[in-house]
Amino acid sequence: MKQFPDEVGTQFCLEGSPTSSVLHGNGNVNDTFLLSCEKGGSLKRYTVQRINHEVFKDPEGLMENFSRVTEHLRGKLSGKDSSQRSLRLVPARDGRSFVRDSNGNYWRAMEFIGGSESLEVPDSPRQAYEAAKAFGEFQANLADLPGSPLLQTIPDFHNTRKRFDYFCTVVEKDSAGRLSDVRDLVDFALSRESLADAIDSNNFPVRVVHNDTKLNNVLFDGETGEGICVVDLDTVMPGLSLYDFGDLVRTAATTAAEDERDLNKVRMDIQLFSELVRGYLDALGGALEDQEIRNLAFSARLITMEIGMRFLTDFLEGDIYFKIHREGHNLDRARNQFQLVRSMEAQVDEMEAVVEKYR
Repeated sequence: MKQFPDEVGTQFCLEGSPTSSVLHGNGNVNDTFLLSCEKGGSLKRYTVQRINHEVFKDPEGLMENFSRVTEHLRGKLSGKDSSQRSLRLVPARDGRSFVRDSNGNYWRAMEFIGGSESLEVPDSPRQAYEAAKAFGEFQANLADLPGSPLLQTIPDFHNTRKRFDYFCTVVEKDSAGRLSDVRDLVDFALSRESLADAIDSNNFPVRVVHNDTKLNNVLFDGETGEGICVVDLDTVMPGLSLYDFGDLVRTAATTAAEDERDLNKVRMDIQLFSELVRGYLDALGGALEDQEIRNLAFSARLITMEIGMRFLTDFLEGDIYFKIHREGHNLDRARNQFQLVRSMEAQVDEMEAVVEKYR
């Protein structure tokens, strides 16, 4: 069990004294804690995260991105309860947006957004709509972000060709000796190499996008069910709107969590997909170019394939990137995602018809 270091809390401008901390959420990369502080009998809660600097090589540049994005969003949302609709960083006592502990780890603190909840899979079509609308509005609000382009916190994050080529290198090396157990999955990925070159990013507008639009990166109002706040901003950087939509479909139009072992439970739900298209275009449709809209359905298959391949790559390398919580966890994730790709392949015509309906 990871412990929250006391030295970190004392470096932030918190209201009150820390009284307890618990691990919070289930992110695959960073460690997140819910920190409670008490002052004069009242309780104040904060979300505190250790930034994984093995993944994010320039955490200070990342935090510059984070600060610019959240400040811009709060300006856009003034008068709309911005404290609930945008993350708010808590400054360090030295004025910076982060602190470092004695082991060299980077940490940030944010005000906790109470009365909200996150989901792994949607319970209803309305939740799918709300999530897509929230991500669409997030992107729309950042369209006029001033200043120089944001830092690429992970270069080539959604460069499927590079991901595929690296996957092939990992397969050839078989450094963890696991290849013989997953030949079927490797063959599945190799047979779909054409996907890696299907999108030429030079032909699409570069926008400020989230790049990690999992369903659990939207907070929902616990009472109204409205999608109120987009979180996990580490990969907000220049990219394609298509990739944001595709990753959202991957996690919000599925009938099972991404690590579900029973593949009979894994399929893409066309009704949920329909609500995602409707929500995304309601929020953003007027800003998207025709070619972006025409490729929305395809983007879901592309990103699901890419993420499945990344899970398989990590399994073959010995589970060095994504957090795992059981033996074979990344393998379960890869099998799950490839099953979802199969389901999407079987519903291509229906998906295209949905996009045409709402465009």
